Amino acid sequence: MILGKCPYCEGSVLSKKINVKGKNIKLYSCENAKKEYDESEQYVFTADSTCRFRVYSNAFLRWNKRSFSEYEMKKLLQDEQTIVRLHGRSGSGEYFKYVIPDLEYGISILWDEEVEKA
Repeated sequence: MILGKCPYCEGSVLSKKINVKGKNIKLYSCENAKKEYDESEQYVFTADSTCRFRVYSNAFLRWNKRSFSEYEMKKLLQDEQTIVRLHGRSGSGEYFKYVIPDLEYGISILWDEEVEKA
């Protein structure tokens, strides 16, 4: 499924279901960010890969957010930012933060920016 245009190369960002360590998650990646296993069993970008934009749906597990949804990814690609709801360690206390595209990590949380209340 095509979610939008890549923020770096204008290629299409696709959603794929994958299985990582026995868990089913979604991978949102630019059509130009191709990876494969090399001879040393490392998962690396291919020689013809021209982009590196990739985001796993479980990117925010550390902050008790189970999944980064397709809707959130579409909004991120369209508006170049989106708001996510994160939770404290014990599950208590929720807070909202902006997320933006990041060339190195796929996405980044803007910790120093406060989300304006509507």
